[in-house]
Order: sequence, then C-alpha cells, then structure tokens
Amino acid sequence: MAKKWGQHFLIRQGVVERMLKQSQISEGDQVVEIGPGKGFLTRALLKRGVQVTAVEIDPELCQELRVNYGKLEQFQLLEGDVMQIDPLKLCPQGHGSAKLVANLPYQIASALILRLLPFRKCWKSLTLMVQKEVADRICATPEQRKEYGSLSLAAGLGFDCRHFLNVPPAAFRPKPKVDSSLIFLEPRDSGIKEEEEEEFLNWSRTLFENRRKLLSGSIRRHFPDWYQKDQDYLQETIGKRRPEAIPHQEWLDLFRRFINFRNRKC
Repeated sequence: MAKKWGQHFLIRQGVVERMLKQSQISEGDQVVEIGPGKGFLTRALLKRGVQVTAVEIDPELCQELRVNYGKLEQFQLLEGDVMQIDPLKLCPQGHGSAKLVANLPYQIASALILRLLPFRKCWKSLTLMVQKEVADRICATPEQRKEYGSLSLAAGLGFDCRHFLNVPPAAFRPKPKVDSSLIFLEPRDSGIKEEEEEEFLNWSRTLFENRRKLLSGSIRRHFPDWYQKDQDYLQETIGKRRPEAIPHQEWLDLFRRFINFRNRKC
C-alpha cells in the first residue's frame, strides 16, 4: 500500500458489526464501499448477501481484492480515484437505491461528502468511518461552537447526521495517530432550490471566514448593498451574534432573504 493514500485498515469485527447494524444492511441491498483495502469490511458485507461495488485506488490492493472476491457475482470492483469517478456511476440502480458503507481514507472524507452532496438522492444512507475531528465538525451544532463551521452547514444542508461511535487507534492497522468516529448520514431535502445549494455553500463559507467577528459586520463587508437595504432586519434577527452562534435553519432563512434581495435588485 502506498502511504500517499493514507489508508488504515479496520481489524475489529465488533466495529464492523456496528457499522452494518447502523446502516441496516440486509440481503439484497446495493452497497458501495469506498477504500475497501484488504477487504475486511467487504467480506462482512458479502456474507450478508448484498451486492457490493468496491472503489479502490491502490493497484496492489485491487489485485488482492480480485483474487479474493473477483469470481463472486455479487462483487464488482472499480479501480480508480473515487474523487475522479462520476458520482452517478456509483449508484446506477437509480435514486435512493444504494447504501454507502466505508472506512474512508482520512484526507478525502470532507471533500467526498461535499462531492456527493449534489447527488445525495442516489443514496438511502451513508455510514462512514472518518477522523473524529472531522466527524465532530460534520455533525456539530452551535452548542459545539469550536467545531461548528462551514463544513457543518454543508453537511446539514443535505443530510441528517448522527455521530454514533468513537473508535480508538487500536482498531486499525497501521494504527493512526488520531481517534476515529462512525457517522450516519441520511439524505434530506434542503428547503432551497437545487441550483441554489452551491451558491449557499459559497455564500456561507464567505461569511464564516471570520467566525469570531460579528456576522452583521461580515455581511456589511462582503454584501454592503444588502446590509444597507436590510440593516434593520439584520440587526433584529442576528443582532450581535457571531457566525458560530447561528443555527442551521437561521442560516437558510438569511440566505433566502439574501436571494430575494438580489433578485429584486436584478
């Protein structure tokens, strides 16, 4: 295994069983596994009688997977970088038909969730092993202000998220230097137009750049026309709160207000 891909192989059966239980894996399911490595989770999935599509970037591991599982009709291997594969090719059976279950390489977890966000209706659920710090950020609310940020808003835009198990380094080989966590994501409607979601992500990321400063000040700096027009409303609704104190729904309400202002201006 090339170190550049940063894989840590899961070796605890108990953790695998928790993943399968949480994702409600049952016979006949369509499951995508990203980064199967040596196939520890893959083997458990196949024993459950599911159809597994595994995506692996490491050529040596791909060869090992082919030797062990390549003759099984219920196993398909896609060799390549998941960040370069069309997300629609990962769920060819149609919307809401597949489950994603994966022990993700740490360095791609955040980027992959953002990449899959526009295609989330393909999935029934995503059960993911990620670095604990990333899990905390993905599932954070304003009550966890240190972790709550633009990644939290991005995940919350399209998923209901549950952080359900912390996993120590001893559960992997080689042992990572950090703790890991399992998160469970269920796709949901964002409440805004599909074509507006990417704009929301960029808009909220811009306003979160100075998370310790007042949100009203960031709006005034980045969107002065809107601030000038809507100053009374903004002062009434967000007051002297910082970005890290604004719940997700309020962010969406503010974005709708911004969109309405922009459309009237045009």
